[in-house]
Amino acid sequence: MNAEASPKRILLVQLKRIGDSILTAPAVAALRQAHPEAEIVAVVPKAVEDLAECMPGLTQVLAWPGVGTVASLVFGEWDLTLDFTGTDRSALLSWMSRAKACRGYAKFSSDHWRSRAYTELCEASVRELHTVDFHLALTGCPIAAGPAMLEPAIDLPALPERFALVHIGTAREEKFWPVERWLGVIHHLVKEKHLPVVLTGTNAGLERPHLDALRAGLEVSVTDLTGQLSLLQTAGVIARSSLALGVDSMAMHLAAMFQRPQVVLFGPTNPHHWRPMQPRAITLAAGHAGPLLTTEPKAKGFPMELISTQQVIDAMDTLLRSNPD
Repeated sequence: MNAEASPKRILLVQLKRIGDSILTAPAVAALRQAHPEAEIVAVVPKAVEDLAECMPGLTQVLAWPGVGTVASLVFGEWDLTLDFTGTDRSALLSWMSRAKACRGYAKFSSDHWRSRAYTELCEASVRELHTVDFHLALTGCPIAAGPAMLEPAIDLPALPERFALVHIGTAREEKFWPVERWLGVIHHLVKEKHLPVVLTGTNAGLERPHLDALRAGLEVSVTDLTGQLSLLQTAGVIARSSLALGVDSMAMHLAAMFQRPQVVLFGPTNPHHWRPMQPRAITLAAGHAGPLLTTEPKAKGFPMELISTQQVIDAMDTLLRSNPD
């Protein structure tokens, strides 16, 4: 796109949950690379507002819901609006922006009034693509190099100079890995690799009984920050980690955006859509003996118990050898 045709004001609408919002960061970075002089504004849920400030490509973040946000949409004089969400609400907000060009996904708009909100439809397949690529397709821009998010400038609790972050939590019970295996991994990190361990998580809901069992079984000292951090502080701790470990979760999406060395465990969910897409990551999937090198859009999930403690230890050791600092 030449300079004359390049949009000067771009509006992004992403109203989905935290994980999806995080995985929009590469699309923001791609837009910034393609349109370095543009004003890029994102509408995100209030829960994600502070975290979105870590996306360096954004000029401004607007929280939803918010009266001021509606006024900004209506009177913004937008050149381009991109709706990453694909719901009735996001389609209505996109239409209200009255952008010269308004783009949404055909997947969410076929035979539906939503299609009238857009001037263009993107034919990308949510089933076939990784979520990052699905978001990138809406922008029409190639992926940008480097981390998609920057470490937040925020006060954090005292942390070791080098540490492994362990985040065992997730939003679905079937995605938890057995506690006794986490205990084996943590013991290896502290006793064999001499690497301090920092625990993060909400310490509530589904996580609480798993964390209680973990704490009860620990035979080494760890820094337990569960239940003590805001979302933005959690991001800050992840950004400083020497190694991040966890199951398919928001925390591991953050580690991917910060390009931290990470080992991510997948069981019932398909890594084809959610795995970390960065060079310092190892993905382990239940039912596979070693690191996952290829994925399939319709791959069957398996129980988390099929991932062994030794698989995780081997993956950690590989990353620590190649990332000694």
